[in-house]
Amino acid sequence: MIPARRSLLRAGLALLILYAALLLAAGWWLPSLLLHPPVPQRLPGTVRTQLAALAPEGEWTCHQVTGGGGVPLQFHWLHRPGAGGAAILLHGFGDDALGTAPRLRDLPGFDILCFTFRGRDLRPEVPVTLGGHERADVVAVVRFLAGSGWPRQKQVLVGASQGAGVALLALADLEAEGPPLGGALLESPFRDLQDATRNHLRGTLGSLEPLARPAEWLALWRAGRLAGFEPAAVSPVAASGRIRTIARHHPDLTIVVGANHLEAGAQVPGGWRAWADLRLRRWGLV
Repeated sequence: MIPARRSLLRAGLALLILYAALLLAAGWWLPSLLLHPPVPQRLPGTVRTQLAALAPEGEWTCHQVTGGGGVPLQFHWLHRPGAGGAAILLHGFGDDALGTAPRLRDLPGFDILCFTFRGRDLRPEVPVTLGGHERADVVAVVRFLAGSGWPRQKQVLVGASQGAGVALLALADLEAEGPPLGGALLESPFRDLQDATRNHLRGTLGSLEPLARPAEWLALWRAGRLAGFEPAAVSPVAASGRIRTIARHHPDLTIVVGANHLEAGAQVPGGWRAWADLRLRRWGLV
């Protein structure tokens, strides 16, 4: 073999080995970013104070249920005089109950419930699964509400990003076991875990993201093993096809051209509140 060709083959083999090693390292490291994002740091005792400041017209109570994977879940409930329904607020990735609570200002005729998925505000070491276990958190709160006097047809899920995706998963589970909810107001849900992973990495790697696909597959597989869930089952887009009742009676998809992630709600005519109010009226909830 010509020496120059032999050197080229050796260089190519070395690059291939380096690429494989980088993929393996990335696939081993990426699950930590998915499973353990930091939660906002809140000073002890300030959460209830800040919630009360958001809604002086009602009374907040605190309750606990068993969430996904058997993890204790604490949620806050705003009781409003004359409320015609109950809205469950579902936050995004890396956020907490207090981060999504300001949405209550756009839902004046509703009781409000908010919580941090998997109870990570109290136990941040609990892993995030973007719906693998969080869907059961939502189901547990819906059941608690129904047992406390709010029938499902008077309950609404309100979510954005991760919260919107989890809502679709939970709605499919809920419909399989009983009556549907009154509706869902969802902004920018993710399609599935693989798509969400690609989108996050694309922001860093740009057009080179396809080169990281093997690392993404390894990372998702390992994340599922570490946190005890099946990544392939975390697919809001697949779950949406099983939500028969809400899809049949309340079909609605709003697309805002040019809006990026979580920008559509602010860009629709009248803003998110006007968009939501129209749908709630159609559904007979206000």
